[in-house]
Amino acid sequence: MTARRGWTLTARVRLTLLYGNLVLVSGVALLLAVYFLMRYVPVYELPPAEPPLDAPSEGPLSVPGESAAPAATVTTKDDVLATLVRLSGIALLALALMAYVVGWVVAGSVLSPVHRITETARAIAGRTLHERIRLRGGRDEFTDLADALDTMLDRLHASFQVQRRFTANASHELRTPLATTRTMLQVAIAHPEDYEVEPLARKLLATNDRSITTVESLLALAKADNGVVDAQPVDLAGLAEEVLGQVRAEAEAHGVRLEDELRPVTVLGDRALLHHLVVNLVQNAVRHNRSGGEARLLVGVGEGGGEAVVTVVNTGERIDDRETERLFEPFHRLRARTRAPGHGLGLALVRTIAHGHGGTAEARANPAGGLTVTVALPRGQPGSGGGGGGSGALGTAGVGGAGVR
Repeated sequence: MTARRGWTLTARVRLTLLYGNLVLVSGVALLLAVYFLMRYVPVYELPPAEPPLDAPSEGPLSVPGESAAPAATVTTKDDVLATLVRLSGIALLALALMAYVVGWVVAGSVLSPVHRITETARAIAGRTLHERIRLRGGRDEFTDLADALDTMLDRLHASFQVQRRFTANASHELRTPLATTRTMLQVAIAHPEDYEVEPLARKLLATNDRSITTVESLLALAKADNGVVDAQPVDLAGLAEEVLGQVRAEAEAHGVRLEDELRPVTVLGDRALLHHLVVNLVQNAVRHNRSGGEARLLVGVGEGGGEAVVTVVNTGERIDDRETERLFEPFHRLRARTRAPGHGLGLALVRTIAHGHGGTAEARANPAGGLTVTVALPRGQPGSGGGGGGSGALGTAGVGGAGVR
């Protein structure tokens, strides 16, 4: 929090002084203009004052019993100007005083939404993110500001909720293999005659591999969050072909048929992160599938030629369209998909890597079951913002009529 030192005028006082001084300066300027106009333009002469016809010639009219007093008369130009200055000065002072009073009231009314916003911000800082400004009234600068702050608070609240779930799930994912390892070792120590070294070592190795996979995914997630530092040209088609070779054995073990349609396209990015992206897409399509199902990987240029598009389509359980967006949350897995191996970081890592490369990652449920995930990345060649191998866009293809568009 920034420490404020010294004393300054409040915004209400400053606005009041601004309004009042503006009226005062304008009045003074008007008075001076009138004074000079009356003095120099036009040139005029006032006739001398004449006594009334019925007045005695020997002197001014007097009332019996009262002492005679000279009457105030305006007989010369100087008298006119003096009277003008005197009366205008009194009127100007009265107007300035009224301007300061009205300015104080108007400034308070104008700044009342700011006080509302400040009070809500203090309440949020002191308690939770559930409070909202919800400023009522017609649309103006203050309501736009309040709506923007409410939108920001909604996003912050959602982000914090995701962060809490991520922390809890990450702790669980990291703790479970350690607890399993500890239990197996304790049981083996308590009953050594019931355990052989090789089976126990295999179980411990599998549990250790799970921990390593989780940690590597978390590290890749953190690296992707920091963005791409050293971008290099990457051939997505060649990268996808390499990934297919790595995952093909797992696909055969699950009874899933892998198909591909790879067209040359180059992007600027981090090869290791892009490898994670494609691996997670394909593994997700294989593991969350049914025996005898299909998984299709398509790589090519999107419509317009400005993007490289990676699309993975698979068969499997039917998914509610409302649930597809939550699949990109870390450690979130649908009930129908919890039996599949993995730790729930696959699609979260895919979207984070895509965003880190300036791209997007979207998913939609297939009508017949399964999921279609599409990643769009800006194309690039060394020394330019666009380009890359290949030309044209991929046509409609894939399981369920999905393809790269």
